[in-house]
Amino acid sequence: MDYRIDRLNFSHLFYFYVTAKEGSIKGACEKLFISQPTISDQIKLLEEFLDCQLFERRNRALYLTREGKVALEYAEELFGLSKEFVRRMRHKEKLPRRSIEIGITPFMSQYLLYSDLLDFFKNPDFKVNFTELEKPQLLSLLEDEAIDILYSSAKLGQSKGLISIQVGTNRTFALAHKKYKKFQKSFPQSLEEIPFFAHSSTSDLRYEGDLYFAQNGISPSLIGEGDGLELFEVICQQGLGFVIVPEVGKKRLEKNKDIIVLGELEELQSSVFATVKKSNDEVLKLLKKLKENKRRGHTTIS
Repeated sequence: MDYRIDRLNFSHLFYFYVTAKEGSIKGACEKLFISQPTISDQIKLLEEFLDCQLFERRNRALYLTREGKVALEYAEELFGLSKEFVRRMRHKEKLPRRSIEIGITPFMSQYLLYSDLLDFFKNPDFKVNFTELEKPQLLSLLEDEAIDILYSSAKLGQSKGLISIQVGTNRTFALAHKKYKKFQKSFPQSLEEIPFFAHSSTSDLRYEGDLYFAQNGISPSLIGEGDGLELFEVICQQGLGFVIVPEVGKKRLEKNKDIIVLGELEELQSSVFATVKKSNDEVLKLLKKLKENKRRGHTTIS
């Protein structure tokens, strides 16, 4: 039997599916909390993979092509089967749920203080499972109750039925190779004199960083963008430029003796939000209790 299959990117299909259901890229953006260029690029990649056009634009409106209608039928069936698969495999319809399903975006997985989540393990009634996916996919899983909590750097409780709770904050720092040590004295204005490697345009920290630069009249020379502490460490270690990271990332990168902290962007803090369904009373109470215990300095959820 030949087990080889064409490697369809289900993220691309998911963006197409939401756009088709919402009737417009703008509607999909509002549903998924991402930018229009991101969705357009993902749909274009899917069309290139399938070698056909899925949408056509008429009078500034999107219409499914014949191939697009077929693709939507398959997408609805595939995502419908995925929901049924998750429910059956977890016995959700037959057994009470005894696990905490936590979704974390790739960006947050690098900057989340995981020690804050260890308290979940201290509750004997639950097992704890982690899933790392892109934010739109996690939101879909949260809506379908396939996960209980979504950790991200943005408040996602805008849609009906969801609530976002701020569970932590990260101070933000600029780091670079030690050869740039002389620029510490005139920080942050000295950032204009050092090349800058930024977070990707879809990152919440990128937006906040750009806002900080604008408010302080700073225009650093951008040499590239991306995400990932390993990438940022390479940029700094090779002396290519400075990077901006939250406190958790700073603690990891400054272990490298070639990397120094240029200074703190004092007005800029990144937040950690936990988003849950309002109807999930058990998990919502547990999350609020964890936050309260943390505030009081306790570490046990009873």
